[in-house]
Amino acid sequence: MRTLDSATDEELVQQAQEGSEAAFNALVDRHSALVYRVARGITNSSLEAEDIVQETFLRVFKHLDGFSPSKAAFKTWLLTIARNQSINVFSALKRKALKFMSDFPEEDHNPHGADNPFSSQAHDLETLLATKQEYRKVEQAIRTLPQRQRTALLLKSQEEMSYEEISGVMNTSVSSVESLIFRARKRLMEALEE
Repeated sequence: MRTLDSATDEELVQQAQEGSEAAFNALVDRHSALVYRVARGITNSSLEAEDIVQETFLRVFKHLDGFSPSKAAFKTWLLTIARNQSINVFSALKRKALKFMSDFPEEDHNPHGADNPFSSQAHDLETLLATKQEYRKVEQAIRTLPQRQRTALLLKSQEEMSYEEISGVMNTSVSSVESLIFRARKRLMEALEE
């Protein structure tokens, strides 16, 4: 019998489906960095990405019996869950930011004042949404891409996934993935030329 480190994802899934906690932990160890990178790329937040990793693997554990290697590779199935979690969190962050900005009374705006009732809320919002000033121009340009273009580009460039794998994760056609990546690269080139 192969060791957990040398077992394929599908072998580990089968063992985990049979109740092996060690096999499931091996899957988590093997793929948590990948899930983190995808979540970080979508949400632009390290804190949220860490939460998404945990939530993704909780969902994987809960629905592991429903996974079938004949329908998709484990990595594709896993990244589909991670992508959906990331989009949900990103959408919630955007709603929270919009609500915060619309609820903020302009006449009372004193971001540095100790008596500002929104200062703790602002601090939390900054923690969730702040981007570091030292980000390079490329990273800034990537963040401006539409979510689907950014996701496709990150899966291709950072995770080195094939167009077919990306189409499975994003639940779209290979030609749509090719188009998303082409448009993302074109927008990046335009942004870098400015």
